[in-house]
Amino acid sequence: MINAIPLKRRVLRILTGRQTYQEVSDKCWTLCPSESAPSPPAIYLDGELDKVSAVQENTSHDYQMEKIRGKRAEHAPTLAYRIRNAHVLDGYVYKGAMKHPLVATKESLFSLGGTDYIPKAAITCTLYGNHFFGHWMRDDLTLTLAAQQFAEAITVARKLYTHEPEYRHLYGIQARSFTRVQCDELIVIDDFGQNQFKRERYELLRSRLKVLEPLHSSYGVMIRRGISGVQRLLTNEAEVEQFLMTRGFTIIDPERMSATEIVRRILGAKIVVGTEGSHMVHGIFPMANHGTILTLQPPYRFNNVFKDYTDSLDMHYAFVVGKPAPDGFTIALEDLARTLDKIETLTG
Repeated sequence: MINAIPLKRRVLRILTGRQTYQEVSDKCWTLCPSESAPSPPAIYLDGELDKVSAVQENTSHDYQMEKIRGKRAEHAPTLAYRIRNAHVLDGYVYKGAMKHPLVATKESLFSLGGTDYIPKAAITCTLYGNHFFGHWMRDDLTLTLAAQQFAEAITVARKLYTHEPEYRHLYGIQARSFTRVQCDELIVIDDFGQNQFKRERYELLRSRLKVLEPLHSSYGVMIRRGISGVQRLLTNEAEVEQFLMTRGFTIIDPERMSATEIVRRILGAKIVVGTEGSHMVHGIFPMANHGTILTLQPPYRFNNVFKDYTDSLDMHYAFVVGKPAPDGFTIALEDLARTLDKIETLTG
């Protein structure tokens, strides 16, 4: 069956031009104002930046340099928008000439099922959160905490991440998923800034894990990346793991563990190490207060998204840049050792 809503939007777009959900909303209110906050520099060795040959495809070299050098950061406000008579269809929000994507898949003009009805709902997912596990953990779970105070929390139907159901249980956060739904009122929240409201929700998630008992006391953990996601192969991973074990680190493999076991093995760790990527998000909420995230960076894909979260949580962020190798990159053990020493010196 042809879906009339996307077709109608295309006609209206020709007549009125493109519109955003902010423009078609009939009410906007501030949940948290914008703010400025200090941003400490990342911890890294002299000469590390000379190894960087390229940055991740969705960012820029200048932005990454500004982020790791710190000083002050400007954090966007958290704003809520009410849209009347909205539809959420196959991962897209529609209202008049507006189309807002929540998935990376192409818009569909055909419908294979019926449309559910909810009088008042709030969107609890984001485009990146529906594509990257790390963004789902950091951004979509905290978004749900904000959205559920206004209306029924809903998300778009998609394939679940491996640990998603168990993490939802651990954090006590649920949202009903829909393929197609019509709402008299739909709340959409701009929640990009690492402002005070966001920090409060991060801390709430961290507090909900404290009911669990650590499996053992650990100075630090290394999280294996595994084979999921964009390949960033650390070719001397076994060598790095052996070295870290001599420094008191525990090695964990999320692909072989439940979410509960992952959390219990990381709880209280002062340093969390791993190749840069979404799997590192396992460490953000269970690790110790004022702990350090240490990312091992491919020189051809430099990216420091976790610094936003360590800044917000009053933690520390460090990195070591590797060297190119066939099919991946390597990390020099001497560089890793010196970086760990520097972390200990600077953070106590």
